[in-house]
Amino acid sequence: MNTSTISINFCLRPVAVEAADKVASMMERPEESEKPLLQLCAERLSESQLRKVNRALVYAKSLESTDPNHPSMRAYFAHPLRVAQLALQLLDQPSAEIVAMGLLHNVFEVSGLTEGDLLEAGFSERLAIGIRLTTIDRKQQYDEAYLAKFYARIQAFGEDLTLIKCVDKLDNLLAFQLFERTPEIERYMALCERFVVPLAGSLSGTFGDYVHETIDYMRSVGCDDELKAQYKSVMQSV
Repeated sequence: MNTSTISINFCLRPVAVEAADKVASMMERPEESEKPLLQLCAERLSESQLRKVNRALVYAKSLESTDPNHPSMRAYFAHPLRVAQLALQLLDQPSAEIVAMGLLHNVFEVSGLTEGDLLEAGFSERLAIGIRLTTIDRKQQYDEAYLAKFYARIQAFGEDLTLIKCVDKLDNLLAFQLFERTPEIERYMALCERFVVPLAGSLSGTFGDYVHETIDYMRSVGCDDELKAQYKSVMQSV
């Protein structure tokens, strides 16, 4: 179902700067995280495209979390906002559909929705299928045979979905100064190195190198105890 061809205009700042922005976004009100995305959309999208983005944004914000790993949808929502923003930044030709994919990329897991729910809400069949393909089976998230097929299906679907998945993983990695280096965290980085780096590289060699650099950076800086304590305090107040 690969019907998309995109061109990457690599424009991300040094990893340390992007990581600082990521951490800051996790410690501020979600409304603040909306502003950079909406400003970028206003600069790059037409009025009709803006309406599509606003519809996806309103819909995503209306959902409630059913995932114990993300008990507060309000606290979690900074992540899809950033995925949508980073994806739009990287696109040479802007796309409202990719912004919507970014905003909704994890709704099946977090809110328990299905493809039918998205179709009923007026989203395209292609978007609904794409969201299903990006939804990982958590029971197999460290199984390399499963992951090889998981990422292959995403890549076969299209470059737009490939971009969303790579940006999703990159945005997660950029927060890793907040987390202790458990075996799970180490495994996550190793699997990103194996699967996500080449996936990003298939879109742009520079993008693939940047994801690899992010992994190396997070390995070198480790967990920042002060930032971790600040984040814990913020989460307790949400």
